[in-house]
Amino acid sequence: MEQAYRVLNIYSKLLKKQTVNKADLAKQFEVNPRTIQRDIDNIRYYLHEANLHSDVEEEITFDQSKNSYFIKSMHKNMGTPLQATKVTYEITPHLYQKMKNNYDIKVLQRTSKSLTVEIEVSTREAIELCFNHRKSLRLISPTTLLNQFTTELIKLQMIYLRHEV
Repeated sequence: MEQAYRVLNIYSKLLKKQTVNKADLAKQFEVNPRTIQRDIDNIRYYLHEANLHSDVEEEITFDQSKNSYFIKSMHKNMGTPLQATKVTYEITPHLYQKMKNNYDIKVLQRTSKSLTVEIEVSTREAIELCFNHRKSLRLISPTTLLNQFTTELIKLQMIYLRHEV
């Protein structure tokens, strides 16, 4: 049970575009750093298998400057990073503190309760941010992305209303 929790915890952080540090995780879970390395290798293997059936290739990459791992996404057809779009969000100061190390964030406006920021992310990642941080983040623009997010919300709602996938 501990191994499953540890692997899922690491994978969840990576999916949220957070970087993970092997030494920090070893301390957090009170295990040897080699155990964390095996967990990361297991996640790498899972991503490799999942990539076989997807147009998007995701891989775990090591950032030597931060001594941490992160997920990098690329289109298989193009071999380039996913198309980045400038997205405007309203976020809480707390979320800003969490995100500023993982994203290049341009602060457009600041109040005591929120910040209006611009982040360059893929469409998929922009929508995932909306779902993952729904209590602390609100999508403002572009309108096309706002419409796409609304469509995803409606699809999700229909799944629950119909009680079927």
